[in-house]
Amino acid sequence: MRSGNAPRDLISRTADITFVELPEADRCCGSAGIYNLVQPEMSMQILDHKMEHVKHTEAHVLLTSNPGCLLQMKLGAERENLSDRLKVMHVVDFLHERLQASSIK
Repeated sequence: MRSGNAPRDLISRTADITFVELPEADRCCGSAGIYNLVQPEMSMQILDHKMEHVKHTEAHVLLTSNPGCLLQMKLGAERENLSDRLKVMHVVDFLHERLQASSIK
């Protein structure tokens, strides 16, 4: 989608959050279109590597702007038993939730 830094800028401007950039955020999560279907073993190795970085952030929310990555990272959270403490969301859904919460106050 070549969105550049726009999602990061919006997230970092959101009140009451601490934005932590995922190490190697620019590296593939293992989904890459249908890569996870045609190369499932390698896809899971890439995902496992990505999830190691996610665990080290100790984040409560993991955001992505790519629908394929969203599904892949949700799978990663489940595989690593992180689903109870890590919410994987699309950036737009996260920002929508935050806007709704701030309008209620």
